[in-house]
Amino acid sequence: MNSTNMISTEIERELAQATQLQRQGQGARAAEIYRKVLKLSPKIAPAHYNLALLLKDQGKPAAADKAFKSALKCSPEYVMAWTAYARFLSDRGRHRDAVRASIRAAHLQELSGPAVQELADRLKAAGRSDLGSIGEDALLLCLGRRDVSGDGTILAVLTRLLAHPALKKLLSPGIGKDTSEKLLEEPRAAAAFFAALTEPMVAAAFTSLILPLREVEQLLIFARRVAQKSQMKIPIEALAVLALQIDLAEYALPTGESSNGAPSDELRAAVFSALMAPLDPKAAASLLEKHKEALVTKRYTRELLLRQGPEKLRERLLKDKLIVLSASADDVSHKVQAQYEESPYPRWRGLRSGGEVTLPALVKSLFPGLVIPKLKNAPKVLIAGCGTGRHALRTIRRIIGADVTAIDLSRTSLAYACRQAEDLGIKLRFAQADITALPDDLGRFDLIECCGVLHHMADPEAAWKGLIRHLAPHGLMKIALYSENARQDVVAVHQLVGDKLSTLDLDDVRHLRQQLLALSEDHPAAPVTRELDFYSLSGCRDFLFHQQEQRFDLSRIGGALKNMNLEFFGFEFADPRPLAAYRQRFPQDISAQNLANWAEIEIGSPTLFRGMYQFWCRPLS
Repeated sequence: MNSTNMISTEIERELAQATQLQRQGQGARAAEIYRKVLKLSPKIAPAHYNLALLLKDQGKPAAADKAFKSALKCSPEYVMAWTAYARFLSDRGRHRDAVRASIRAAHLQELSGPAVQELADRLKAAGRSDLGSIGEDALLLCLGRRDVSGDGTILAVLTRLLAHPALKKLLSPGIGKDTSEKLLEEPRAAAAFFAALTEPMVAAAFTSLILPLREVEQLLIFARRVAQKSQMKIPIEALAVLALQIDLAEYALPTGESSNGAPSDELRAAVFSALMAPLDPKAAASLLEKHKEALVTKRYTRELLLRQGPEKLRERLLKDKLIVLSASADDVSHKVQAQYEESPYPRWRGLRSGGEVTLPALVKSLFPGLVIPKLKNAPKVLIAGCGTGRHALRTIRRIIGADVTAIDLSRTSLAYACRQAEDLGIKLRFAQADITALPDDLGRFDLIECCGVLHHMADPEAAWKGLIRHLAPHGLMKIALYSENARQDVVAVHQLVGDKLSTLDLDDVRHLRQQLLALSEDHPAAPVTRELDFYSLSGCRDFLFHQQEQRFDLSRIGGALKNMNLEFFGFEFADPRPLAAYRQRFPQDISAQNLANWAEIEIGSPTLFRGMYQFWCRPLS
């Protein structure tokens, strides 16, 4: 064996040892070996990369940055290094550089769903940071993808829109209705606005995301009015972009004035009509087929007709084919079903990609301090109350080997879920059922998830107890419930509405939305207007005007767990900071399972559980 081969063999042995030590948490010893290897052979990219990770964890950002750069200099196509470097930069607040690194990683992975989802996450982390043109490039890669959830990019999108020359005055924070209307009545400003709508990034934003800003809603109202009354020839594609944003919000705007006369052009007339109300699905589908050739160059007009035509018709067909396991069992179930038949929620467009994991590994990552034995690697999963299917489809994509059954009261919601599953090529079982009256032969499941559902029932604890009957031995539950403390602004809305809450129709919801937008900033109900759900009709109805809502506190949850003989594993947070804050305050409870301690923290942070109490549990053996 020559000396070069001997060195190579020695390096491989040293790298293997360092990697093993790194996995065992012996970072200092591993770093020492990586440095030794790099002295012998300074162009080994994995050694630089692993050293960078160790230096980051040791709180040495400058050295970590240098090591990441060395890894990428040695191997410019090192995908893992680009991805990790992007996250590192993001954590350091260097968001523009993070997005640039994430774009590089995405292209190296041929813009796969998981790679672009990672980019969307970097945009989410950037929030309102000024990303410059690289931010626009990133948004164009993320928006409009069916295999990427773009909701997290909303702040980045709004930041770009607020800086746009044709939009910034119209969307300036706090702009009054009179000022906004006068600006848009000026022909030059109106022409610039409608021209901007067809620019790639602006169009992607308006056609892919609900834009949750009162100034945007105000602009939509006046733009629609100008379009209806204007003598100038507004491009049909600009009108279609406007209509698609109004459609995403499910026509939550106040009922507008009809135009004086429909245009003679059939397609143009349809788009004008869609500014005011959804098109008849059969008519939209017919126009799509009739004008197939003309629509080749009219991307947004075609998309508008597709969403309001063939997509709706497919949902009707799928609705008729749904299996019925049980019907609404009580008056409350009947009312809740009626709400979601009329207003299925949420009407989502993109599904998150990436992050695939086995159930045991997922639970371990959530609760590293606990030993939770006998978890299935290929679990049977029940999504109880799946709505329009986003959570169910994400679960089957997220948990490797999962066999998913998803049930809901609303056939309209289930039909939406079925269409989305077909479009994404995901197979699972959907069925109509009332959680309060599940059939005995439904089966047993290794994981039951019931998120955002039980608090809409007459007796949440009884329904929860009924679900336990369908747990397999050693099965887990994930439950999510409204927090009383976190929804005090919603309580204030209910007090404003009073007894009319149970009799509201969609026009009432539209009217009430405008009343809420007119509240002073210090009104206890005003914060609801800063939430995404406020800006779509079904979202607003689910968020503020539900037919049935109960709210929980931690004492009630603790009592339910005790009465049902359930072991509480802990809360699941999307953001690691609440758990870090808990452990800093209560270092003796590393597993963060003490509900009394959490109640103390919630007193100081009333909106901590704005996204519901989301927790995992299991029957005590």
